[in-house]
Amino acid sequence: MSEYHLQQTQYKDRSCLVAALIDMGYGTVEEHDVAQQLFDFQGRATHYLDKNGDKANVIVRRNVVGGASNDLGFSLQPDGTYAAIVSEFDNHKHDTGWMNALKRSYVEKVDMKLAKKNGLQFLGRKVIGGKIQLQYLDTRSN
Repeated sequence: MSEYHLQQTQYKDRSCLVAALIDMGYGTVEEHDVAQQLFDFQGRATHYLDKNGDKANVIVRRNVVGGASNDLGFSLQPDGTYAAIVSEFDNHKHDTGWMNALKRSYVEKVDMKLAKKNGLQFLGRKVIGGKIQLQYLDTRSN
């Protein structure tokens, strides 16, 4: 059984986190108000972070992660952020590069959600000088 590790994040918007995980190629992402049990590659409940069982509110199940993987989870913390719960075995798959790409996608989703709330229409994204720029049209009346 592979040990799990908790990684603090700044993710606070669950729907944007789920959308970012889908962008990362995980077509099925579970959302739970009450945290649910995580399982290892053999389908056994994990108990590395908590003796009562490792649980998460946002879960990508092992069959979606692929191969002989363990569940990937994000657990709601008391400060309102979602901490990543990643198994040691899957660190090669969910490494720093992957986590940075997830963060970029998450930030884009949050930005787009806020822009829409403020009456802006998303036009597209461009990469200029290696930086992503989101373009919007202000549809609010003056």
